[in-house]
Amino acid sequence: MPGSSPLFTPAQLRVPQGLSPMRRRLRRGYWGLVALTLFFGAWLAWINWQRQGEMLRSTLRVETAFLADATSSYFERYESVMSALGNDLLLRPELLDAPDQLVPLLQRYRALLGADQALAINLSRPDGQMFASTVASAEKLPNFRTVPEIWRGIHQATHMKGLEVGKAVYGPMLHRWVIPLRLMIKDEAGQPLFLIAVPVELNDFLDRWRRSVAAAQYATPGMSMALMRADGYLLARWPTPQTPDLQRFYSTRRQGALANAILASPQAQSGLFNGRVDSDSIPRLGAWVRLPQYGVQVTMTVPRALLWRDFWRAYWPALTILALWLGLLTLTYRLVVRQAERESTQLRDRAEIMYRLANQDSLTGLLNRRGMGEYLQRAHDYAQQEGIGYALVLFDLDHFKLINDGFGHAAGDAVLQQVAHLLQTRVRKEDHVARWGGEEFLVLLPDSTLETAHAAAEKLRDIIAHTRMSVGGSELRLSASFGVSAWEPGARLTIAELLGQCDSALYNAKAAGRNRVKQFEGKSAHDYLRGFTLKRAIEDDRIRVAYQPLVSLADGQVVGYEALARLVGEDGEVVPAGQFIDVASRLRLEHRIDSRVSKQVMSRCSTRIEATGAPMKYMINCSADFLSRPEDVQQLLDRAQHYCESCAIDMTGRDKPMVIEITERQLIGDAEAVRRLVQPLIDFGFQLAVDDFGSGYSSYLYVLKLPVSYLKIEAELVCEAAHSPRAQAMVRSINAMAHELGILTIAEGIEDEATAEAMRRIGVDWGQGYYWGRPEVEA
Repeated sequence: MPGSSPLFTPAQLRVPQGLSPMRRRLRRGYWGLVALTLFFGAWLAWINWQRQGEMLRSTLRVETAFLADATSSYFERYESVMSALGNDLLLRPELLDAPDQLVPLLQRYRALLGADQALAINLSRPDGQMFASTVASAEKLPNFRTVPEIWRGIHQATHMKGLEVGKAVYGPMLHRWVIPLRLMIKDEAGQPLFLIAVPVELNDFLDRWRRSVAAAQYATPGMSMALMRADGYLLARWPTPQTPDLQRFYSTRRQGALANAILASPQAQSGLFNGRVDSDSIPRLGAWVRLPQYGVQVTMTVPRALLWRDFWRAYWPALTILALWLGLLTLTYRLVVRQAERESTQLRDRAEIMYRLANQDSLTGLLNRRGMGEYLQRAHDYAQQEGIGYALVLFDLDHFKLINDGFGHAAGDAVLQQVAHLLQTRVRKEDHVARWGGEEFLVLLPDSTLETAHAAAEKLRDIIAHTRMSVGGSELRLSASFGVSAWEPGARLTIAELLGQCDSALYNAKAAGRNRVKQFEGKSAHDYLRGFTLKRAIEDDRIRVAYQPLVSLADGQVVGYEALARLVGEDGEVVPAGQFIDVASRLRLEHRIDSRVSKQVMSRCSTRIEATGAPMKYMINCSADFLSRPEDVQQLLDRAQHYCESCAIDMTGRDKPMVIEITERQLIGDAEAVRRLVQPLIDFGFQLAVDDFGSGYSSYLYVLKLPVSYLKIEAELVCEAAHSPRAQAMVRSINAMAHELGILTIAEGIEDEATAEAMRRIGVDWGQGYYWGRPEVEA
């Protein structure tokens, strides 16, 4: 409009020489936000890199540990079977000079190992001369002195106490590269007798293991696994080496970054690796675990590029968000931080839950066997390194079964929880407590002696005895029996031997009347290790019954069976009673064996009667340890009553098929005391047999004082009677005396027709021995 002034003057429209304070503030804010965004992005990238790296390394650690366990089990299985073969050959030395009979035995053991895994079984002298093999006849067996690599391996096996994993060699008879597993069998003086060598294909083992963890392989493509000796020579690798020059592949000592990382930590059991390996030039991440007992390292690696892949997979969403408008940056930051915290919390919670499930008893909150095993191993390793001893206290709640039976298992669980709480509040901070199984608890006392452990056990025993436990709405006082042992620098015992000593001391405490503390009394540690193994077999229900027929000499008909205890090892080997019954007697485990044998026999008897309708006699060896325990005898009678009521025929008022065998060795002493032990069984209808009659003077007292129905004539006397007139006269006298008293006679140990005919002429009623059959365990 005319006469009006403009809204802006030129001076006002002119751009200033410098930025205005507002723009400067906006720019500073903008670049500040940009800088903050870049800093946040860099920080987030670093966090994500660390997390992905830790997750990948954790995965490698776990998978390598699983592979190490599988490899250790693989070697343990071979060592166990090869040791069993060695023991078999030591017991039958005549086979060593009879290749024709030896090869079938080797084939059977190879079948136990798996023919597709064990390529052969070879036997050689310490001087290298082979004398038996599953792949060649005796005329074609080489002398390993002519093969330097094999000969050096035999020399190494001579100095090994257990299995020796040899370097890869070209098998002269198999015409392929193999890994020899060697075990030198030595005599009692430690002198080598012969070598057992089993060539295997460990590449095939790794391939099978890889297929069992296909999920891990999918998550970590490019994974490589290898087994390497402690001296740097490679034993196996997956993927299988694709090279025509296997000689160079197996004979070259590894000197790459992985081998150097392992050699740089000779005391470490496991570790991580970052670098290049000999097999390729690709940068790799990996983990390794050492198996020192076999001189082998287990390794697993993945390409380092895998870490970048995982990083970008996890980071690209955050990177996309960071590219959005700066106004959304704050919200994005909070979301990312919150997400990261949530993931971290989930991982931490998951790890804590997994640890508790693996190492903590769910009922009491104490350590379980696995969790305590870790602390035991640490204490044992520290004691061996520093010479500072530690002690173990094993205790068991007395008569705990009465609480479960009388008040219910819920009340029993409540008692266990109260005892656990009591232990947690009364032991030292550095001590460790575990629920060892059932109502058993184990306390580890670091830096302690046998005397201090005994005092601590007495204190715990007194606390338990004077604490009122809430049981089913009532208050009861319990007691506990304690066994104590300690590791001392001079003894150098293993953990298993210490636990065996504790177990033995605990049994002694129970046998002495319970509610007391007993410490190990210094017997053979080897016996207690075997006793520990025996107890574990009993708890795992690996006691089986072998049945040997009893035959009527008059008509050759089977009239009954003798039940003999057998132990089935973890590897399936059947161990006869002669190899474990003495240890069971010393550790007072016979009653537990007798209980399991009698239960199986009565079940078999009932099943057979239902099938045939005709009862047969079953003879069971019952120890004094079993007969002197009223609760075990009553349990046997209750079980017998149950089976008699379920039989197809009425057993009321009749002699039962069960016959209890007693021996002079088991029950030497007052015959009246023996009668009081067996009277409840006799009243029920069980019959009585005297085993090994003729081996001692007390056998006649038993016949005089006890209602004996059967006399089992001692095997050595029976064998002598086959060709000795004097022995025949003695057997004839025993047989005549028994028949005059109305007692049936049984000849033991008959192994041939001549002995059976001699017993038949004398008039012995029944016979037993290898002539009719060896004891056999039912499938």
